Amino acid sequence: MAYWTDFVELTFNSYVRPIEFLKIIGFTLLSLIGIRIAIGFFRKRNTPIKMRIQISALITILISSFLYFNYSKNIYKNRIQKSELRKGLAMKIEPANGLAFGTKADNLTFDEYQEITRIKWFPKLQKNADSISYHYTYDGFLPDYSFNVSYNLPKNIGIDSTEFKYGKIKIDTIGNIKRISYSEYEQ
Repeated sequence: MAYWTDFVELTFNSYVRPIEFLKIIGFTLLSLIGIRIAIGFFRKRNTPIKMRIQISALITILISSFLYFNYSKNIYKNRIQKSELRKGLAMKIEPANGLAFGTKADNLTFDEYQEITRIKWFPKLQKNADSISYHYTYDGFLPDYSFNVSYNLPKNIGIDSTEFKYGKIKIDTIGNIKRISYSEYEQ
């Protein structure tokens, strides 16, 4: 569990480790309950001990296989497939001033920003977006937050505003580039 949770994961989802730990405890309890039911069933049928042990091991492996599969998938994705992307992203993320918590980053690539949106609720951007900067602060207790994102698009590309539902969009045209700024907040 600790191997696939890197700085990027913990920055945007600080509860990932406690939740995964609770999953491990829950699956262990499910396994123990399954084994207890199986042992009760085997006692009534007078099944040999070797068969009881084999069935108990099979129940444990089957119930735990969900965790093995998910952790293997996350280790591959975060530490092998997207390792360089996440390392570069981790170097660009900084703490943000404002409310109690928050982060900001400048000059993100589209892939780096998409990696953040996979973890956090940030609005998705178009594939042509470049030079992406965001600033996100939140209270932690109250629902107060502030989110700003700005990015460049080629002038001939239209803006897909379906993700921008609650805030304001500002567009500046500089030569062949449109600089889109989106901000939303709750106070």
